[in-house]
Amino acid sequence: MKRYLLVALIITSLLFVISCDKDDDNGTDPTTVEDWVGTWLSAGTDVAPILIAVFQYDSVRVEFKENNTITLESHVTDGAWTTLEGTYTITESASGSVHSAKFVYAAFEQEGIIEITEGTPSTMQLEVVQTVPDIGATPRTPDTGFGSDPTLGTMNIQKYVKLN
Repeated sequence: MKRYLLVALIITSLLFVISCDKDDDNGTDPTTVEDWVGTWLSAGTDVAPILIAVFQYDSVRVEFKENNTITLESHVTDGAWTTLEGTYTITESASGSVHSAKFVYAAFEQEGIIEITEGTPSTMQLEVVQTVPDIGATPRTPDTGFGSDPTLGTMNIQKYVKLN
């Protein structure tokens, strides 16, 4: 009987030793919040020239949430704010800081590229075009880069400052 008790004690001790390894995380998982999550503002000369010319925007505010939903608010000169809700997908490039971006709203979809530069404050560049309904625009990619559209050039690059 003592022998069985001794074997049981050794097995139980081994289980404790095996389950408590140095690489255990003490029951907590580190949560990584992507750099683009937060509220961003584009105002004045940071607003893409094409948005000023076509829609008379003077500012655009965007909130990327951790659950991949997005709130896009645009303000027209001497007017009111308009709000759109949707979803987003950012596909990180294998190399470099420019990533692919896709935004889906009820009435349309956009695709293009995004780049976050960390700092005080952090900044974001965004260049997207409408893809659904199709208007014949070709989205930029991390390989083609910002301002590479032969028709639009840099007219469609939106610059943002992170608010939080």
